[in-house]
Amino acid sequence: MNDAPRPQFEDVAEVVRHQLSRRSVVGGGAAAMAAFLAACSGGGGSYSDKPANKPAATKSIQIGKANIPVPRDQTVIVGQVEYTVFDSFNGMIPNGAPSGAGFEICREAMFYLSFATGELKPWLATAYKYNDAHTELTINFDPKAKWNDGQPLTANDFKFTVLLLKDRPDLFGGGGELKEFVKEIKIPDEHTAVITLTKATPRFHYNFIAAIAGGFDILPEHIWKGKDPTKYKDSSPVRTGPYKLKQAIRNQKMFVWEKNPDYWAKDKLDVGPQYVVFQSTSKQADQAALAFERAEFDVGSIDEQHAKQLRNGGYPNLQTTQFHDPNPRVMWLNCDPSRGVIAEEKMRWAINYCLDRAKIGKSIWPVEVPAAIYPWADYPTNDKWKNDELADKYKFEFNPQKATELLDEICPKNSAGKRIYKGKEVNLEIITASPVDGGEYAIANVLKTDLAKVGVPATLRSLSGSVHGEKFERGEYDIDSNWAGFAFDPAQMYSDWESSRAQPIGKNAAGKNKMRFKDAAFDELSHQLAAMDPTAAEAKPLLDQALEIYFQKLPLLPVIQTGYPSYFNTAFWTGWPTDDDLYEVPLNWWQHFIFVLGKVKATGQKGPA
Repeated sequence: MNDAPRPQFEDVAEVVRHQLSRRSVVGGGAAAMAAFLAACSGGGGSYSDKPANKPAATKSIQIGKANIPVPRDQTVIVGQVEYTVFDSFNGMIPNGAPSGAGFEICREAMFYLSFATGELKPWLATAYKYNDAHTELTINFDPKAKWNDGQPLTANDFKFTVLLLKDRPDLFGGGGELKEFVKEIKIPDEHTAVITLTKATPRFHYNFIAAIAGGFDILPEHIWKGKDPTKYKDSSPVRTGPYKLKQAIRNQKMFVWEKNPDYWAKDKLDVGPQYVVFQSTSKQADQAALAFERAEFDVGSIDEQHAKQLRNGGYPNLQTTQFHDPNPRVMWLNCDPSRGVIAEEKMRWAINYCLDRAKIGKSIWPVEVPAAIYPWADYPTNDKWKNDELADKYKFEFNPQKATELLDEICPKNSAGKRIYKGKEVNLEIITASPVDGGEYAIANVLKTDLAKVGVPATLRSLSGSVHGEKFERGEYDIDSNWAGFAFDPAQMYSDWESSRAQPIGKNAAGKNKMRFKDAAFDELSHQLAAMDPTAAEAKPLLDQALEIYFQKLPLLPVIQTGYPSYFNTAFWTGWPTDDDLYEVPLNWWQHFIFVLGKVKATGQKGPA
């Protein structure tokens, strides 16, 4: 890589896997993010806004009176999760900030990377560049950027935030890569930061790109300097975004955000709604869906079951937009020899042949989704990492006969019909953090049934989050039905699978190589790739070689892409992202939602008096 600024486009896969597999620079861990994504998602049925059978007559709607303190026709109302924190927006401490309460439209990112379009938008920062050795990273900041209290945002705010977090593992986002890679930061002028790195890396800038919820949160030094970051609540957050907090109303479980008339980037983003309200919806699904039907919410407040009823009833204002989560659902397979037969690559391929991905995608996951073959989301921007010749050579298919042939080689049946491996009966342990009515449990149950048909009994247990997390990290499982959570590009993902990161069974893996995979050739390829720009031409052959070892050894099994629908009501606002015009990620708890608010238009509908 040379010193020229990077282009305006970036690969979604590279960034998101980095951010999902590590604590984001400010915010909670990947597991919390996964839980939050699931909590905010709808479930069940089809994405289509057309009735399943013949169309019903268009239904007239009755507009309900939304319980908000601002004019309805100037307000977008977002139905969200149950809030418990109302007086703090400090995301660096446990329970320091409410999730999905609208802070995402108040704070802004240095760069935005859109899964919907693949575009990288410079925002608070205008460019970045490395030196040839990838030991120095220069970031330029927009001289127009300013905080919502009128003070300018400068490179000193960036330096202050990084140094605040660098040596603080007690803070969310503290320690980690900042501690590992940041040697010093110089500020040659108020709009330029030069980071000297402790070692070469072409990927450090990914820490400062918003690709998912969470991400790096630049703090205003003039507000935070001298504050104890473990105690300061930041209850009236000063940030740079197009909205400011107007009020938090605890008894209504509501946050009201108001358009900032002095927003610094109004020339490139003029948001439409004067107000945006984020409000907890009713715990009763029927009541929450009725509120959506009465247009008391513009976003969310409905699940797929009730959305399907509205479609079939001819409800005219429902818009459903599909979007695949960055994480395919996968089976993690324990490769440690002490776990027995699961350590055999032929056994892992036998399990792969027992995965009925088509059935799972059509009838098990709440919405119909495609099979996953590669261990990343099926975004077009990920296509460069694929190698379809290898995928065809190591074809994923549901084929119990092939599974049986492999099993007969490595663990043939005894006279009692039990499969035996090294003198012991084969019996696999499958775990998941999913509840028994959850998708990951259902996927595992399908696999368990099909394994039994080829003579491999398995136990399946749903474990609480903390219990599951401990067993998963300690390697006390054979198969884990879970989500991917990999690094941001294949090379970074592969570095987490290196043999040196494989802990003995019983010792915490600390998020690295949780399947205890070991392969010397793979390690060598990973080492070579570590200092390479993954998009460079010389990296592709090495990436393909590592991918082939992955296909051969199968330390984990991608199962399906993860589909979630977003629901919008068009009674008061139109211009939401659609399947045909997915101009931006439709998820209201991601920072990208400001660009959606810049597109929506008021219909002129007035709320009831």
